[in-house]
Order: sequence, then C-alpha cells, then structure tokens
Amino acid sequence: MEFHTKVCGIPCIVKVTSYHKAEPMRIYGSGYGDCDPPEPEEFEFHLLDRKGYPAKWLECKLTPDIEEKIYSDFQTYLENLN
Repeated sequence: MEFHTKVCGIPCIVKVTSYHKAEPMRIYGSGYGDCDPPEPEEFEFHLLDRKGYPAKWLECKLTPDIEEKIYSDFQTYLENLN
C-alpha cells in the first residue's frame, strides 16, 4: 500500500510494509490461562522518492513528530478508502 505525503516539505511516497490493528485482550474460558493477551498496533513503512525509488536520505530526516504525521496521513488514507 502506498500513499503520497511530504517530509520536511519534500514530496515523497510512503510504502507501508506492515500494518496490523491493535487487538484487545480476548477471554475465551473461565480458567486462569484461558485468554489471549492484547496485541499493540504495528505500523512499518519505507520512504520512496517521487519516482518510487528508496529514499534513505529522506528517512534520515525522520523524527518522532514526523512519524506521527505520517501515521496520521495513513489513517486519513485508510478512511478515504472506505
């Protein structure tokens, strides 16, 4: 899955390599071990230049704030698919 965004004002493509929604704890029995633990959300991606080539030089500019923006852009992209 790919979508367009900007990192530090530079247009690029985000290629999502792995995404799994968070799963809450699941209890399926009455015994102590009859449950599955909660699983956190997983979101992994690579940055590509506008031509679709890997942009390692752009990944070096990533900060936690920029990663949050990319995740937010991804959520918006998913909402627009539906």
